Amino acid sequence: MKPIASRKAPEMIIAADDNGYASHKTAYYNAEGKIECTKVETNIQVGGSTLTGVGGEKEDSYHVYDDGGSILATYTCSPANTSPLELRNSDYPFVEANRVLMHHALVASGLAGKSVSIGVTLPFRDYYGQDGSIKTNYVERSQLNFMQNNVVAEKGQQKVNIISAKVYPEGMSAFYDWAMDDECNTTAGYDDLDGNDGNALIVDIGGSTTDIVCIRMVNGNIKIDQGHSGTEKIGVHDVREQINSAYQKKYGGGHESSLSPRAIARIMETGSHRAGGEPRDLKGDVAFIIRGVTQRIVSYLRTKAGDINSFDVIHFVGGGAVLFAEELQKEVPIATVGDEFSNARGVLKYMKAQEAQQASA
Repeated sequence: MKPIASRKAPEMIIAADDNGYASHKTAYYNAEGKIECTKVETNIQVGGSTLTGVGGEKEDSYHVYDDGGSILATYTCSPANTSPLELRNSDYPFVEANRVLMHHALVASGLAGKSVSIGVTLPFRDYYGQDGSIKTNYVERSQLNFMQNNVVAEKGQQKVNIISAKVYPEGMSAFYDWAMDDECNTTAGYDDLDGNDGNALIVDIGGSTTDIVCIRMVNGNIKIDQGHSGTEKIGVHDVREQINSAYQKKYGGGHESSLSPRAIARIMETGSHRAGGEPRDLKGDVAFIIRGVTQRIVSYLRTKAGDINSFDVIHFVGGGAVLFAEELQKEVPIATVGDEFSNARGVLKYMKAQEAQQASA
């Protein structure tokens, strides 16, 4: 059955979705003009779920419709999924499952029933080629994927109406977050960087990739030093996989005792896991793994960016920055550490600033 259209004209807002391999981070301005951020796990499987709440409510299932109103596919977005799709591949920005996850993130943010102008992200080297030219094919394919309005939540037939979609590079988006406050005014840090023709490194440590963006200010203009920017396949997933391996080696009994994503997240947070009615200590293993992955990231940073002591600003962001914060600041004492919502907030601020500029033109 085709979804029933709402009689009431939906409210239009701008929002941003940092659609990472590990999670979708969403940012938008609430009714009071404050930035709200939410996160959902990138965990999706084909088909509905047999799991319900104690009150009978279903897990978060979504239908994808064709132009005639028939259901093409059903997906379930939930950390409880037992057969999640493996999405860590180069086609991730263009696949239907990613689009469904974006709608899930927006619904989870309370934006169902609203018309949304969405900004989505691409890893830095998926957006820019080595020579600094924009990869138009990647950008346009990603944009077209997220522009499709054929995803509806099964529960209550909730729908987010996407009226436009634009794509922004990760890392560079985090720089905009650092450079602007929530009202889109430039920060003191940015003004200092601009006034001194300084240079900055933004290091975005995500689920599967680490983006390095080298920015140089030249006569009041932002320039990207492409030769000292890049993307490396290393991130939080490396830690997750190594923790699971360490657990199997220490306590496990094969693939059937493989840890769930939630259990691994708890081990990353607490250093322990309870199984068989007893606690199992992994604090030493977690510290060793985090230290090793941090050293690999910093080694890539030094190789790609050169003399890091020559930079005025080194700013780490992303879920990995939060996880590795203590080790990162040991390795790079001058660095500052942001959070995992930096790219989403940066896209949102940039879109808001552009909107205000166009309105005043």
